[in-house]
Amino acid sequence: MSTEDPAGAAVRQANAAACLTALRDQARPLTIAELAVATGLSRPTVNAVITDLLRSGPVRSAGPRQAPGAGRPARAYVFDPEVGRVAGIDVGDRRVRAWVADLAGRLVGLAETRVLSGTTGAGRITAIRQSVRDALADSAAEPGALRAVGIGVPGILDAAGRVARSLAVPDLVGLDLAARLERSLGCPVLVENDIKLAALAEQRLRSDDDDLVFLQLGHRISAALIMNGAILQGRHRLAGELGSLRGMRWTESSVRGRLRWRTARTGRKVFDLARSGDQRAAAEIKAFCAEIAPKIATLALTVDPSVIIIGGGLSQAGDTLIEPLTAAIHHDLMTDDKPAVAAAHLSTEGTLCGALGSAFEFRSAEIVGVPGVPARWSSWADLPTTHRENTRMIR
Repeated sequence: MSTEDPAGAAVRQANAAACLTALRDQARPLTIAELAVATGLSRPTVNAVITDLLRSGPVRSAGPRQAPGAGRPARAYVFDPEVGRVAGIDVGDRRVRAWVADLAGRLVGLAETRVLSGTTGAGRITAIRQSVRDALADSAAEPGALRAVGIGVPGILDAAGRVARSLAVPDLVGLDLAARLERSLGCPVLVENDIKLAALAEQRLRSDDDDLVFLQLGHRISAALIMNGAILQGRHRLAGELGSLRGMRWTESSVRGRLRWRTARTGRKVFDLARSGDQRAAAEIKAFCAEIAPKIATLALTVDPSVIIIGGGLSQAGDTLIEPLTAAIHHDLMTDDKPAVAAAHLSTEGTLCGALGSAFEFRSAEIVGVPGVPARWSSWADLPTTHRENTRMIR
């Protein structure tokens, strides 16, 4: 039976996380003295931490470094990001996209696999595996380098993490996606709703906003809530799942949750027309905002967020969307304090960022050998929106 003091163990873990974070973020060899300054820890404490990290973490000796004066050269240590990889996956109805990062969070691999209509659950899982493997190959990873995977799926998850319901990927309903992929990929797999991951990514990129309502506006509209810096799940993981309300329609013209437009075939074309001065398109956008605003205002009054974030493809319209939507929401709120409405930092890459960041954040112990090492969310704020498309078609 272990007699280790829990409080002492927590302190040692916090010290190890501080040293590992300093080495990772400085991205250069540091001596014990330099690490002590960077972390505020004593030299004996840092020395003990480094001894442990050399055995179990991605830390290696960088050799002695001559100090000023005639003293003995000081040994330096460096974080080695190349010894492992972490993946983030965005599972969609027609494609699976993958990002792979090294242990410092630097994006080193990209891949995309197209999924044909009518695919089975097994076929979609094959597409996920293939995307991970292709992104790993793109990153020049060594065999067995994968340490954790985060996956965003479009659907409601049950308490066990299985997809309980999904219009986009019904083939995955009831499957234990995490267990299946853990067996084949050989590492921990975290599965979460795609919109909730996008919302978490936005919150992490906005450190001043711990409470926010996130709206994904694209072909469909979806919502997620962040409270006290964490995804608000509710007792049955149903918080924000407005589509589960019988008869719920964001707009009168939507069909099974999919938005329909009058001025043009797609929302993007409607907003393009409005920007070019088309009055019919501008009127349709104003009516659209007025129609969805009451539901957004209801969410805002329920949780009282500091900001309402608009993500998804339509958020790329910028002020053409944000200005009339802000006016409509604020009109519906009879309160002195009204939340700001802002476009997302990541209009279409939020799920990938959230999946990758969540893997780093919640699987730190498996990734670098130390729990509590913070993810480098800001590393993924300006990442490419194009992916290497595989020629494979998965059925």
